[in-house]
Amino acid sequence: MKNAFKRNAIGWVLAILNLLAALNSAYFFLAQLRAGVTGWLMMNTCAPSVFLFVLGFLLGSPMLMAAAGVLMFRYGTLGLFVFAWDGYNIIPQIGHILMTLAVIYILVDVIRNRRWRTLVWGLVLGCAILVPLMVVQNAWFEAHPEMLEALFSGNLLPGNP
Repeated sequence: MKNAFKRNAIGWVLAILNLLAALNSAYFFLAQLRAGVTGWLMMNTCAPSVFLFVLGFLLGSPMLMAAAGVLMFRYGTLGLFVFAWDGYNIIPQIGHILMTLAVIYILVDVIRNRRWRTLVWGLVLGCAILVPLMVVQNAWFEAHPEMLEALFSGNLLPGNP
């Protein structure tokens, strides 16, 4: 198969570091904050985005990785400009940097291997996931405005939402 996806050392490092950051954030929201699965998914969309990237990487699917790239760009790269860079926000910002590096990794693979069709289908799939997710997420935050304020202020600690 021409231009088959090949895992490399950089990809493995990015997949492992992103997975560790996602597991850490999942632990925080689920175990420490006790936000429940819905609260976790609404406040920490980064983790499922990373899980989709890792799944695509492990399956050797550039299309799944491109779909994850849409989500990681929205929630990771843009998160670099939304969240503060002090206090407890440093930890998620490290995760956002790792997600941004994964997005760059995906783009480099697409460009080097001229995976234009894969990119288009990945973008379509990513948008098909992202748009309804954003609608649900916005509705959830409208119902829980205190959580949105605590999330962006860096004060989202157990017993402090």
